Amino acid sequence: MRHGSLKNRSILRFYPAPLRYNPRTLLLAEPPLSYTFDALLETMRRLRDPVSGCPWDLEQTHDSLRGSLLEETYEALDAMASGERAALVEELGDLLLHVIFHAQIGADEGTFTMDDVAAQLNEKLVRRHPHVFEDSTAHTATEVTGQWERLKAEERSKKGEGDRSMLAGVSRAMPALAYAQSVLSRARRAGFDWDDPDAVFDKVAEEAGELRDSESPQRREEEFGDLLLALVAAAHRMDIDAEQALRGANDRFATRFHHVEDALRRDGRTLAEMPVDAKLALWEEAKAAE
Repeated sequence: MRHGSLKNRSILRFYPAPLRYNPRTLLLAEPPLSYTFDALLETMRRLRDPVSGCPWDLEQTHDSLRGSLLEETYEALDAMASGERAALVEELGDLLLHVIFHAQIGADEGTFTMDDVAAQLNEKLVRRHPHVFEDSTAHTATEVTGQWERLKAEERSKKGEGDRSMLAGVSRAMPALAYAQSVLSRARRAGFDWDDPDAVFDKVAEEAGELRDSESPQRREEEFGDLLLALVAAAHRMDIDAEQALRGANDRFATRFHHVEDALRRDGRTLAEMPVDAKLALWEEAKAAE
């Protein structure tokens, strides 16, 4: 955080130690990260102060913040996709707000603090990277992933959870596509996979045929789900992120549809009055314009 004038010196009271001055410009210099983060925690503490805090912040609970956490996550993903640094910084800050908010709620309830969150995360990172912090070796990302999974299995065993399914721990609150990618990835790492790489495409064709032949609404829904899952498996086989692939397809569809709308607007026509072949011609024109 940079401050443009000495009028901002009032913020000094939020920092656990004095900020440094730049003697040439007489402006506050960039504070060390530890000062900045401690100031952020102090801000949240004040917002949750039972006497002088913000009524809205005081009403929040772990449960009440669930929806906004998901919303902020999607906004951060949008910022990443945009490539705009300022937008990403802002959205990552909004995500960080949720971390410190939940930590402050925990502190207020006497259940855990931000120090507990940070300490557990740091210990986990060190424990699961023995090739960095100990004498173990892992020269490729694949080796690191395998080592990570083995260490997680050891941790589950120590907790008496060694017989849990490989799929245990995958949150069912995830969007269905992300959940599918996660469970299929774990199943594949466990050895549940086709020997023939092309077999997954046969499975896609099989599921498409079963969907086409299904008659009842319930059966069609089931077969459609099976087809989607087979497509996600095919994407995983080809190292394609199905979520990103679908987002890209959505963006392309929207861009092409806007092109069609603009063309119709210029000609004073509507989609409803156009024959199918004319609509398809406009669509192909939109694709060619990309």
